[in-house]
Amino acid sequence: MMQREILLFAAIRDAAGTDSIVMELTSDATAADVLGELAQRVPSVQTLVPSCRVALDNRYVANTQPLGAAKEIAIIPPVSGG
Repeated sequence: MMQREILLFAAIRDAAGTDSIVMELTSDATAADVLGELAQRVPSVQTLVPSCRVALDNRYVANTQPLGAAKEIAIIPPVSGG
């Protein structure tokens, strides 16, 4: 297990009330594991998590993607603008 800082953006940051959270994750954890752990630990974000994407080192990844040695892990909800 290792501690990883997870960055939160936009609506998920607002719902969580913080811009990051530290999680204990296994060495083989995936993007889906991060989303699941976040939903368990922060109930106020549960409705947002299914529509969020995980980015590793500034690149969106599939939920099956292992975190590996990523330096930055971010959770980004859908955003709109104009």
